[in-house]
Amino acid sequence: NHINVGQVLKVTGQPTSENTYFVQAGDTLSGIAIKFGTTVSDLVSRNHITNPNVIYVGQKLYLAGNGQSNAYTVQAGDTLSGIAAKFGKTWQALAQKNGIANPNVIYVGQTIQI
Repeated sequence: NHINVGQVLKVTGQPTSENTYFVQAGDTLSGIAIKFGTTVSDLVSRNHITNPNVIYVGQKLYLAGNGQSNAYTVQAGDTLSGIAAKFGKTWQALAQKNGIANPNVIYVGQTIQI
């Protein structure tokens, strides 16, 4: 029942051919579809969504993909500039792509599109 920050976990199982995205405050299906180069109808079908106007923060959505994620989940101690450096990007580019108004305010568990 206890996991430490920085602890390495071994995961077994088969890799998935789908990417996932966790809905953030302010997200819409159409916005998510644009961000990931897909359609609302694909998201609705793939995720068995009965009402495309109702999604909620933290909801896990499955996205079409090749198993290579273009997203990063913020960990304790992360900064936007540190994440940017890790992926060869600028913090300004990440802030713009993710609609982050204040680059000094990111939170653990937040999904950052790379």
